[in-house]
Amino acid sequence: MMIQKANFRNDLNALRAVAVMAVILFHYNVPLFNGGFSGVDIFFVLSGYLITGIILRGLQTERFSFIDFIRKRGQRILPALIFLIFFLLIVCFFIYLPNDYLLLAENSTASLLFISNMMYAFDGNYFAPSANTNLLLHTWSLSVEWQFYLLLPLFLVLINKVLKNDRIKYLILFTIAALLSFALSLVLTEKFPTYSFYLLPTRSWEMLAGGIAFLLSPCLKDSTRKYLAIIGYIVLVGCILLLNAGLSWPGFFTLLPVLGTCMIIVSNWNDFKILKLQTVQFLGKISYSLYLWHWPLFVLSNYFGIKQTPVTITFLIFASVGFGYISYRFIESIKFTKARTIAISSFSFAIILGILSFKDSNAFLFKEKTLAISNYDKVFEEERKWQFGTGNCYITTVDKGFSNYNQNLCLALEKGKRNILLIGDSHAAEFSQTLREKLQKSGAHLLQATASGCLPVLKKNGRSNCNEIISFIYKDYLPKNSTKIDGIIISANWKMSRQNKHELLEDIKETLQYLRKLKIRTYILGQTETYAIPFSTIAARENEYDLNLSDLYLETDTEILNDFLKNNLIENYINIFNLKTIPNVSSNNAPYMFDRNHLTKYGADHVISQVISGKNLFKFVNH
Repeated sequence: MMIQKANFRNDLNALRAVAVMAVILFHYNVPLFNGGFSGVDIFFVLSGYLITGIILRGLQTERFSFIDFIRKRGQRILPALIFLIFFLLIVCFFIYLPNDYLLLAENSTASLLFISNMMYAFDGNYFAPSANTNLLLHTWSLSVEWQFYLLLPLFLVLINKVLKNDRIKYLILFTIAALLSFALSLVLTEKFPTYSFYLLPTRSWEMLAGGIAFLLSPCLKDSTRKYLAIIGYIVLVGCILLLNAGLSWPGFFTLLPVLGTCMIIVSNWNDFKILKLQTVQFLGKISYSLYLWHWPLFVLSNYFGIKQTPVTITFLIFASVGFGYISYRFIESIKFTKARTIAISSFSFAIILGILSFKDSNAFLFKEKTLAISNYDKVFEEERKWQFGTGNCYITTVDKGFSNYNQNLCLALEKGKRNILLIGDSHAAEFSQTLREKLQKSGAHLLQATASGCLPVLKKNGRSNCNEIISFIYKDYLPKNSTKIDGIIISANWKMSRQNKHELLEDIKETLQYLRKLKIRTYILGQTETYAIPFSTIAARENEYDLNLSDLYLETDTEILNDFLKNNLIENYINIFNLKTIPNVSSNNAPYMFDRNHLTKYGADHVISQVISGKNLFKFVNH
C-alpha cells in the first residue's frame, strides 16, 4: 500500500501545543521567546502533512470528493471564526472609534472570505493602521492555508491521472514544487518582503514540506525514529529561543522550523512521556480556538492602555486559554451536519460586514471633535504625500527602489545657496516639507534621500531597495559633492534596527566618522516616541473622555533606546523625544502624530521650530 492509515498521534497534537504557545509568548513579548513567530511555520507544515494524507488516501481508494473535502474544512474552521468575529463586532461597536470599527468590519470580511493575507500584502499604504490595532491580523495564516486547501486537491486530482498513486513520483513532484516555491520566497523576501510574507506562492513550500514528510514517513527505519524526533525537538526549541523578528522571513532561516517539524512528523515517535501530559494534549486540542482568541485579547488590552507587565501578560495568557476553551468546547466541537447552512451564513455575514465597512455605523456615539481628530489620517492622506515627498524623494515599500528615486529633483544642488542633505527612512521624510520651508526662509536649499525600511548608515541594514539608495548617497554622491554640501541631517526610526543597541551605536559612529573625513557637518535628528496604538486614536479618546492618556500608551523600550543614543552621541544628537511643550492636537484638530510614531505636518512644524530655537541645529545654515 502506498498510503499509511491515519491514527491519532500524540506527537502531532503536542506540536500544535508547541506552535500555539510559541506564537502566544512571542506576541505577548515574553522574554526569551523572540523566535516564537516560527510557530506559524510549524502550523503550516502540520497542515500540509495532514491535508496531503487526506487527499492521497482518498485518491488511492477512489473515494476522494473535492466538495466533501472543502465541506469538512469549512465545518472545522468557519464556526469558531464566525463566533470570534461576531463577538468582536458587538463589543467593539461601543468602544472603537468609527475609523477603527470600519477597519474591523473590512478585516472581518477579508478573514471570512479567506483573502486577508492578500489584503495585507497588497495594501500599498506604508502607513496602514498599526498591527497593534488590527484585531484580525493573525487570520492571514488561515487565509494562506485555505487557499492551499482549494488548490492542492484540484491539482492532485488532475495529476493523479498520470502519477497513478505512485509514491516516488509524488515525492519527486512535491520536492520540485517546494524547491521552486522556496526559491521564489528568497527572491521576493529580498525585493518585496511584505508580498513574500503574506502570499501563498512564497509560503506554499512549507505546506508542501509537510506533504513530503507524509510521503517519506513509511521509508524511515524504526531504529532511527527516536533520535530523529529528538533532533527535531531540539531544532524547534532552538528556533523559538534563538531566532528573532529581525531576520528575513520567509528565508533561509525558515528552513529550521520547517525541517525540525518534518523530522518529528516523519519519526512518528510517541513514547516521550511529556507528549502525553494532559496539559500538553489539552493545549493541542484547543490550539485553533486558542490561536484565534489570543491576538484580539492582546490588541484590546493595548487599546485600553494596559501596560505589559508580568502580571498582565500572565492574565492575558490565562484569559486566552479560557476563551479558547469556551470556543473549542461550545463552538468548535459541535458537529455541524448542514455544511450549506454554514457556507450561506458565512457568505451572508461577509456581505453584511462589507456593507458595514463603508458606513460609520457607530459615529453617533462620539463627539464631533473626537471624530475630526480620529479622521485626520483619512482626510489628509494626500497632503501627507507632500509632507514626505512620496514618489520622488521618499521611496516606500511598494516602490521598485532606486529606479523610482528622482535624482534630478531630489539631489539637485543650487548655486548661491547653502545645500543641506536630509538622509534617512520615513522618520526623516516626515520632516522634509517642514525643513524645506524653514531652510528656504534662511536662503538654504534642502536635498532629500529617504526610503522606508532601512537605516541611514554605511553598513547595509534593511531592504535591498532602500539600501541601494543609501549606498549611492554615501559611496557615490557625497564623495563627488562633499565640497558643495554644507550640512547633513540624519534621522531614522532607530528602534527598528535588527541589531542590539551597542551594534547600532557603532554603526552610527562609523557613519559619522566617515562624514567627518568628508568634512561635512552632520546632525542626527533623534528618535521620536512610539505609542502602543496610533496617536490619533489616543488624542481622539482624550478629547472624548476628557482624560490625559498619552503617557499611558508610551512604549518604554523606545525611550530607553533614545536615552542610550542621546548619552553616547552627545555632540551630534538632537533630542526630540516626547516634547511636552507641543499640544497633542492643533486648533484645526490635527493630532501631533497620525500613527504610532510618525509626526503629522503640524507635529513636524512644532518639533523643528523648537529644535531651531532651543538647540540651534541649523547654525551651519547661517555660516
